[in-house]
Order: sequence, then C-alpha cells, then structure tokens
Amino acid sequence: MELPNEMIGARKASRARRSLQNLGLSAGVFLLCALGCEVALRFAGYGNLEIYEPDARLYWRLRPNQDCFTKVDHRPVHINSQGTRGTEFETPKPAGTFRILSLGDSRTFGWGLSDNDTYSRRLEQLVGELVGREHSTLNIQHSISNSPLTPALSSSAEERERLARSLRDSKRVEVINAGVNAWSYSQMAVYFRDVGLRFQPDVVILAEANLWTQFSEKSDPEFVKKFLWRVRLKNLLRRFAIYHYVVEVQLQDFYQRNRTKFIPVDPKQDALFKEQQQTDPDAVFRTAIEGLCSMARSNRVQPVLLFLPTLNDLQSTNQSRVLRAKLAVAAALRVPLADLTSGLSSQGKALYLEADPVHLNARGNEIVAQQIIETITNLTAP
Repeated sequence: MELPNEMIGARKASRARRSLQNLGLSAGVFLLCALGCEVALRFAGYGNLEIYEPDARLYWRLRPNQDCFTKVDHRPVHINSQGTRGTEFETPKPAGTFRILSLGDSRTFGWGLSDNDTYSRRLEQLVGELVGREHSTLNIQHSISNSPLTPALSSSAEERERLARSLRDSKRVEVINAGVNAWSYSQMAVYFRDVGLRFQPDVVILAEANLWTQFSEKSDPEFVKKFLWRVRLKNLLRRFAIYHYVVEVQLQDFYQRNRTKFIPVDPKQDALFKEQQQTDPDAVFRTAIEGLCSMARSNRVQPVLLFLPTLNDLQSTNQSRVLRAKLAVAAALRVPLADLTSGLSSQGKALYLEADPVHLNARGNEIVAQQIIETITNLTAP
C-alpha cells in the first residue's frame, strides 16, 4: 500500500530537519572544541603574531600600532605608529638627535628576541653612552684602534667630518629598527626611498635579506595583485593561536622540507627573475645594495654595510655570496663594511638561537652592536 504524497513529503522533510539538526549540532560541537583549543593555546603562549599590511610597492609591511609576540620563544613586540619595532620617534627629526636607520630581515627585526636584546636597541644604548660622556670626541677617537675597517673602505673626508660633527653636537641617539621578516634587498631599497628618508637618518645600516625571491617594483602587476591577496589571507590565519601552533610550530619541519616546492631557495630557479638576470642572480643583490648606498649618499646619509653570517657560513670554507656582493659594493663605492665573521667564529653555535643556524641570540646581537659602534667610531675619526 502506497503512502499518500503528503506523508512521503512530510517524512522527507522530517529526515531533512534531523540531518540539518545533526549537522548543526556537529558544527556547534566542532566550534566549541575549536574555541576551547584557541583559548587553551592562547593561555599556553601561542597566537597574537605580528600582522602585516598589504602594500603595492613593498608587498607587505608591519601594521602600525600593534602589540604582539615573536613566533618563537614568545617575546613581546611593540610596533609603533611608524610601523617599526620599538618606541615612538618623531618626524621630522628633532634638533640635537643623532639617528640611525637599521634595515634588514628577521635577523634585524629580532626573531625570538625581546626588543632590548636586538642589536639595534643595544647599539642605541652604546652610542648613547658615547654621546653622554664628557668630551665624547676624545672617547670616539680613542676607540678607533679596535675597528675592523681598513682605510681603503672608509668614506670620504667630507662625509667623515659631517658624521663626526652630527654625533658630537647631538644630545640624544635613536636607532630605528626597520627590520621586516623575509624582506629582500629590493624591498629595502624601495622602503628607504619612500619611507626611510623621511626619518632623516644620519646613518643607514644595511644588514641581511631574504634571498629566495626578489620582490621588486618591476614585477608583473597581476602577480602583485594576487600576492597581496595572499598577504591578506596569511594575516587572517595569523590571528588564530590554532594556526600558530599547528602550522607554524607542529608542521614547521614539514614546511622546511617542502618549501622549495613553493619558494625556490636558489635564485637561479626563481620565476620572478628576468631571463637576463638568471645568468647572474647575485647581480640583482649587488644592484639593490649599490642603489641604496648611492641613494643614501645623495641624501647626505652615511651608508654602512653589515654582514651577519649564518652558522653554516662560519663553518664553510667558501665565501658567502652575500659577502661577495657586499665586498664588491664596499670597494666600488668606498662604503664601510662590518663583517661579523671573525667576531662570531670563536663562539660559533653558542651565539645562535637553539636549533636555529640563522638567527643570533642576545649575546650574538650584543657582539653585532659592539662591532657596528666600532665601525661608526672609525668613521668619526679625523
């Protein structure tokens, strides 16, 4: 006996309602569990990573006015209103201020470090101590004997005198930590031109960069548009502690093993390089570094190159490609270069974060700051 159509329809509607109820209940339980995990992981110190703003020229930059934590070791991070790590500073630069702009990638930003442990902040303290001493000019000259620089790589007499006068007449010192994770030299050059020069620095320090890909203004507009959507998606994910714990921590080894499928480590394999650049990808690094140094000089800013070797660089008998590029620029433009290879070699692994052959720990950053100040004091010699 067949059931009336009304009863068949009612049974189907009832099954559909039960299915929807079960689905809603399952979704509710899942969301409740996810919320519980999110709360528990936040209490455990995960989440609240730094957030980046999409930028058509820089691709990504730190969002101003945020308080967050480093991805490893959960160190507090404050991003000021200018979008740099550290305390607030004024623009235009106040009179009597000696200002240093520190450019680099995560090694400059302070991966796994509190702000006071970064070499930029330690450098600010050391230079400030020089300025605060009575007869600081004598103290500056006295420290030259320990400098690693050779006269052949020092700046012109006019530049040295101008820098010495600025330091001698200053009442306070500021070091702006403009390091941004994974930036390339090309991005730093654009940032210095469009943003950094407005800070009116007396010195700009150019440290290390991401060599995997060279995001630049010459990239295809369609690529830029698509990449900015990736930045927005990554920002959304980084707001969740679950993402931090699962992807950034638990799957870190998997990502490191497979990242070459997504980001070519060898620039020769990088699709963003033009065909004529692929024969000599290091030329792209040299061009960006040289352009930044020339731009600094034309704006009466003293450039200083900084080489921060990885643990592998210290253990290798071959010279780093980055060091070769910086040595070439230093020789061609007579720009001072602070090479930390000898300064870090004696202690080696003990100066790097645990299980991290790239990022220096607090003691390593202290050594970097000391060598930079030796470079600056050499430049202020008569």
